[in-house]
Amino acid sequence: MKGVVMRHILRSQQFNRTDIEELFKATDTMRKAFKSSLGRVQFRPRLLGKLMFTIFYEPSTRTRFSFAAAAIHLGMRVVGTDNAREFSSAIKGETLEDTIEVLCQYLPDVIVLRHHEAGAAERAALIGERHGVSIINAGDGKGQHPTQALLDLYTIKQELGRTDDIKVVLGGDLANGRTARSLVYLLSKYKGVRLIFVSPPELRIGGDIKSHLIEHKVRFEEETFLLDALLHAETLGRDIDVVYWTRVQRERMENPGANFGESYRITPEIMSHLKQDAILMHPLPRVDEIAKEVDSDPRAAYFRQAGYGMYVRMALLQEILK
Repeated sequence: MKGVVMRHILRSQQFNRTDIEELFKATDTMRKAFKSSLGRVQFRPRLLGKLMFTIFYEPSTRTRFSFAAAAIHLGMRVVGTDNAREFSSAIKGETLEDTIEVLCQYLPDVIVLRHHEAGAAERAALIGERHGVSIINAGDGKGQHPTQALLDLYTIKQELGRTDDIKVVLGGDLANGRTARSLVYLLSKYKGVRLIFVSPPELRIGGDIKSHLIEHKVRFEEETFLLDALLHAETLGRDIDVVYWTRVQRERMENPGANFGESYRITPEIMSHLKQDAILMHPLPRVDEIAKEVDSDPRAAYFRQAGYGMYVRMALLQEILK
């Protein structure tokens, strides 16, 4: 962004409002151009000849494919592997540091990394920095997923027309979900944001996030059930603008068989308590926490949200590799 050398994308906190606004302007330009076939040809030479490696130690559909599509639309070449935890030398005991060191020998311009350990992207970036290779954090355990947070914020801007003075419910698995954590860090940069965290007690948002919000004077509260949060908001005239729902991440739980029941499932009845210009978001994949019947509701923005992701990642790639 202007005046800033941004080689790596590691955490939401590294972006300020000016960075985000410039990124979103570039994203808008790309989305507008790609409505025509001529626009696609126009952007292809931008990063022609650049090379991206994608290495995913955890499963991914949207992040992996949207990064690959973004790179190809900008003229890049892409080499990647998924399920690297099982199908790379990690299964033989190779460390992440050794893997990144070796990959840097093959002269990529950027490595997109998803890993099961929080902090993995920062560790990789220490090595990438020595080789002039950019590292993008595509999700690191319970840590962060900054590009998801950026596309989530872009979705809010596109769907609501603003990012200040909004009331946001974030719910589901807030203890294990990195997407909600990353989005909160971005939302805390905006004026008049009010947050309501909704989750069972064992899946509450971490104390580090609450401390961050208190430090930045962002108002928040906690509820156990979504319906209670919505009814409470209506009673006090605090209509909700965004509901950001997440799945229970059983793969990260000590008791993956825990049953959280219908109380954490969004149905048409739950949607009836949202105002007509509110939006429902979800980072996907969903399991059963949003009923299929909700898909036809125009306030259900999660598939549009996924679509925005490719353009945001195009803008990011263009920025760090310019």
